[in-house]
Amino acid sequence: MELKDFIRETLVQIAQGIEEASSELKDSEALVNPRNVSINHSANAKHYGVLSENKDNSPLRFVEEITFDVAVHATEGTEASAKAGISVGSIGIGGKGSSSETKSSESRIQFRVPMVMPHS
Repeated sequence: MELKDFIRETLVQIAQGIEEASSELKDSEALVNPRNVSINHSANAKHYGVLSENKDNSPLRFVEEITFDVAVHATEGTEASAKAGISVGSIGIGGKGSSSETKSSESRIQFRVPMVMPHS
């Protein structure tokens, strides 16, 4: 997989994951990547921010920042009886009567998603 394809696919899957999570939580008080967030820029802030649409003196809704640190393991391999290729994920190459050579690398993807948790 070429780097540009990896970047494109990673961004598409992150965006789709956020959309799907938001859709699944639509009947909940939880909000994924909410709008109208007043970000807290203080160095010792306990929360990412608050929703700025505080209507009817309702309690403040704090916005948390969910941090993701994902390791992606890419393996490039060749087998004597197969063509070369690159796969992202967990792959095992081998078997009786074949020889293989593999090269692997690990990439880390870090991103954050703001979220309002449901009330307890």
